[in-house]
Amino acid sequence: MSSKKSKLRLIGAFAALAALALAVSCRGFFVNPTITSLAIGPANLSLAPSKSFQMSATATYSDGSTSDATGKAVWQSSDVNVATFPTPGNLTAVSLSQLEAQGTLPGTTSVSASIGTVTSSSQTVNVCPVVQTLAITADNSSTSVSEPANTVVQFVANATFNGVTGTQNVSPSVTWTISNPAVIPSITSTGSGALFATGTVASSENGMSTNVSASLCNFPSNTVTVTASTQ
Repeated sequence: MSSKKSKLRLIGAFAALAALALAVSCRGFFVNPTITSLAIGPANLSLAPSKSFQMSATATYSDGSTSDATGKAVWQSSDVNVATFPTPGNLTAVSLSQLEAQGTLPGTTSVSASIGTVTSSSQTVNVCPVVQTLAITADNSSTSVSEPANTVVQFVANATFNGVTGTQNVSPSVTWTISNPAVIPSITSTGSGALFATGTVASSENGMSTNVSASLCNFPSNTVTVTASTQ
């Protein structure tokens, strides 16, 4: 009887081990899904000085599921003199006086989040006071220019802000809009602190034109017209 019980126990043990091995072999049965990507939002955020905004992070897992990961993520700001994260996702801008002391308006920082080795794409955030005026010009302070193909046109953007004395060159910070990319495909700044942005005339068709405008912290500029010429 004792021998029979021992055999039954042994068979039961083998059966349990076989079931365990089968379960382990089934992908994901005992393995928690891992994070494959991390997305943060919102994009194109503008923040007033001394104000805060709660950003969010969404994790995507190896099994295709998603979940809110705002509180789990480690948040980073590339320029803590512009904005910081005192708590997860809670982006807080510095004061207007701190921005003015740096000599660049608006303040710009790139923010991102990470969990372990997975890092989100960065988002650019502008910290700026209320924009009162935004004026753009092309070569020689004009609002209408005519240039042949392959000519580099320089664009300048100047703004005034509520509570800030004087006019600020904001050429690196604005978002440029081109109505006809066949004339000028793109406009780019030479980097932070640049006094102008540039675009190259691509069309040699005489008379073809494009309107160029800009926006800063959701405030629109005037329009500049660039016409392609054969001269």
